[in-house]
Amino acid sequence: KAVHPPSRQHSEYNLMKVISIPSSGKIGNAVAYRSRFGQCQRAYTIPNPRATPARKFMRGLFGNLSQGWGPKLRQEQRDRWSLAGSRVMSHPRLSQRGPLSGQQLWQSINSVRGRVGLPPVLEPPAPVVFDPTVVGRLILTNGEDGVKLLLTVSGEVTTDIMVFGQEPCSAGRSKRRNVAYLGLLPAAAGGMSDITDIYKARYGEPQAGTKVFIVTRQQKDGWQGLAQESSEIVPDRPAGQQ
Repeated sequence: KAVHPPSRQHSEYNLMKVISIPSSGKIGNAVAYRSRFGQCQRAYTIPNPRATPARKFMRGLFGNLSQGWGPKLRQEQRDRWSLAGSRVMSHPRLSQRGPLSGQQLWQSINSVRGRVGLPPVLEPPAPVVFDPTVVGRLILTNGEDGVKLLLTVSGEVTTDIMVFGQEPCSAGRSKRRNVAYLGLLPAAAGGMSDITDIYKARYGEPQAGTKVFIVTRQQKDGWQGLAQESSEIVPDRPAGQQ
């Protein structure tokens, strides 16, 4: 039995909620996944050739890394990646976890490095234990110069801080959806890091009354720390600046 999710009944979405065992990934001409509606399926589609530059970049990077696993590495290097991967657990999927393969770890480490503009490494880097993040909550202001997005910073930044964002959404939303990489955290001044430019370069000016979600992660040698999430509703401009 199939039931269309209440907010996705239009045929353009071509997806449906299904009563089935938990599953994930491509199954024939369908793609199974978990959503807020439960177990769902959508029709498999070929990636849009007019994708954003950021998506094209990541697809190209991931493809190059996948192809480079064989010719770029010697067998003893692949063995070291496999040994290192066996000690790293995957993110949970369908409530299950398992160790990474050598190729999965190779692509994970080097895709992060490529995203922040670093060259790939041929040897697995030593695991990193991150200190507690110094990046705090998101603060939004709305004045004559438009909306400003600021992140509080409570100490010295000793690692790269990757900043991700979601396009402005309804103020009533309590959980974020997918976020996109915006850039590295700009240098802080007076305990604040101004992420206005990197956010607006991706999503433009957020409107008053909408909510903005920001996620930050520490990064070192391709390893990532835990995600730190913050959100805030864009305030109205002062009465005299409407």
